Amino acid sequence: MKNFILWVDLYRQSFLFFKWNIVSVCLVLLATGILIFTWDSAFVHTLLDNIFVYFPNYLTHEILGHNMVGNVLFRLCYALHHPAWGEWLATLAGNGVETLVPFVLILCCLQIQGGRWAVAPLLYWLSSTFYAAGLYAADAKACSLPLTSSDMLTNYAPGERCGDWHYILEPLGLLNNDQQIAHVLIYIGCFIFVLALYSAWYYWTHTDQYLLQSRPLVTPQDDWQPPNIYTPQ
Repeated sequence: MKNFILWVDLYRQSFLFFKWNIVSVCLVLLATGILIFTWDSAFVHTLLDNIFVYFPNYLTHEILGHNMVGNVLFRLCYALHHPAWGEWLATLAGNGVETLVPFVLILCCLQIQGGRWAVAPLLYWLSSTFYAAGLYAADAKACSLPLTSSDMLTNYAPGERCGDWHYILEPLGLLNNDQQIAHVLIYIGCFIFVLALYSAWYYWTHTDQYLLQSRPLVTPQDDWQPPNIYTPQ
């Protein structure tokens, strides 16, 4: 695990290498708890589902996810005589690709010295994908929300057709657990959002620490251990 973390985060820029202490951990958990408690408020909705994240989420979800990756998966499964699996994977590709794109970009930035400055906004983007997925997962059984695709690709009225999560959960027999699944996704989104804010603050206030790290620090003699909040390094 240690070598894998050092390989992923070549310049030790992720939150795993922050100088955590009990105060900072409590502040992050407290802020996350407040967002979770008020996740369905207009304030949190504005933070995590606004025009700035809507456009990249729309492009990755509809065009890259459904129309490109989903189409390839559907045709592949159809060729293998599993069209039902193809339809399910094509549906899952929307949210899957929407979340995977910012996650992969974060991993790429961690391989670049100074890439930390892009990590915080990318974490924010990632948090918005989980939050939006949670909103639609919560509506999986009720099917009352307007579809995102109706803005440009379709003319479905709100509730006329169910969202992706209805067709993702139904074959798995999890449609009755849509609220629990939605809450997990929303809670993850809230936590990543707080982590994005804390990361931006940490990078700004610890610039000197990163300037000293001018080369990858992975060596056979490396004695790094995961940080302990009770004995901050």
